[in-house]
Amino acid sequence: MIQRRMTLEHPIGLHDVRRVIENIKNIGEGEELVIQMSNLDSFRAEGIFSILDKENYQWTTKGGHDGIDYYIVARRR
Repeated sequence: MIQRRMTLEHPIGLHDVRRVIENIKNIGEGEELVIQMSNLDSFRAEGIFSILDKENYQWTTKGGHDGIDYYIVARRR
């Protein structure tokens, strides 16, 4: 499985949601997108979740081992 990664810098905003929209256009069948952001932005990720749902992606979240990072792992349904 191919895993593509992108990092969103703190604080995330509308520009970052647009970046996610552009990146998911390039995700093919059997590929995975990992979005890394600061755990301080986890409560701002609702816009990203909405886009992933709208574009028919299955996603999950997890925290980093260091307690600093927050990850969204998404793949097409």
